[in-house]
Amino acid sequence: MKILISGGHLTPALAFIDYVRERSTEYSFVFVGRIYSRATTKQKAKEKEAIKKRNIPFIAFDSGKLGEGSFFAIPYSLFKTLQAFFTSVSIFAKEKPDAYLSFGSYLSVPLALAAWVMRVPIIVHEQTRSIGFANGLVSRFARLVAVTYPETARMVKNKHVAMTGNPIRASILKTSDQKPEWFSTKSKDQILFIVGGSQGSEIINTTIAQCLQQLTRKYIVIHQCGNKTTLRNYKKELEYEKKKLSQNTQEKYFVREWISAEDLAWVYTHAHIAISRAGANTLQELSLRHIPTIYIPLPFSHQNEQYLNAKALADTKQAVLIPQKDLSPEVLLAEVEHLDKKHKAYKRALEREQSEQAAGSQKLFEELSRILPS
Repeated sequence: MKILISGGHLTPALAFIDYVRERSTEYSFVFVGRIYSRATTKQKAKEKEAIKKRNIPFIAFDSGKLGEGSFFAIPYSLFKTLQAFFTSVSIFAKEKPDAYLSFGSYLSVPLALAAWVMRVPIIVHEQTRSIGFANGLVSRFARLVAVTYPETARMVKNKHVAMTGNPIRASILKTSDQKPEWFSTKSKDQILFIVGGSQGSEIINTTIAQCLQQLTRKYIVIHQCGNKTTLRNYKKELEYEKKKLSQNTQEKYFVREWISAEDLAWVYTHAHIAISRAGANTLQELSLRHIPTIYIPLPFSHQNEQYLNAKALADTKQAVLIPQKDLSPEVLLAEVEHLDKKHKAYKRALEREQSEQAAGSQKLFEELSRILPS
């Protein structure tokens, strides 16, 4: 069985692929993805690198972003989507997959249309508490819509809905004592982990730079800042701020563009608290590893999905929520101090509420197996 996958949300796609490959040799994959996560600034996506590492064919692909941008951008987006549809038809004709599995993003629209025209079963997975624009379109003619949260199921305009949970990479849920090569310090302080995703967060990076001196007095800070673009090089800028610190605190600050799954397992094992955006996948990983976290949701995410993700945890005292409009060095430092003082209470809440094992990959695989011909 061959599965064609596209993933605006990369990590659950990887988790699913790894799960299936560990359990069956009957399935093969081809991945259709982006070269750039932000084409205008040439910020490279991690998709090709991660897929090639698994020896899976990768097909570079792009499309118009329907539902995004100004009114005047609609004609161009429609034109690019139409072009992408014909490209998609040629991809399906050549690869002949038995099913198309979408993990969201604008790329899925022309791919799903091509799959529908060529009578290839379509499976959609939605990670967030609100269904994305692309997934909302594609789900209308999908054979199955898999969701992570019960409230999302009520938004789907399709009777074939299954609550599978979210596929989480098994490797990062395991305790790890394999220290990353880049981590070396004599300090015995606790670790504060800051994560902004592959694209990074300008406001989080800037705020951290402004309070780096205070944070490194008490913590070892590991900061995943995002890949460089034609406009910004976050890592270079933060390394410059690091040089302003004293020698003792310089060795307590580690800034990385990206952290591999192997290294991330170690970070999750040893992190005391975290600061993060509230994307569905990172939020679930931090929650499943029971790391008390301050979430700063992206304010213009589709249907405010990041805010909803973080609020659900904040309302049950599993996390702290800072709306981006309220973010400042003073506010962040105060919430870090609060989270540190109440660390045990937040950790107990996470241990009580969060599942010990992520079964999303297993459930999604079971649902997909029912659809595919025997």
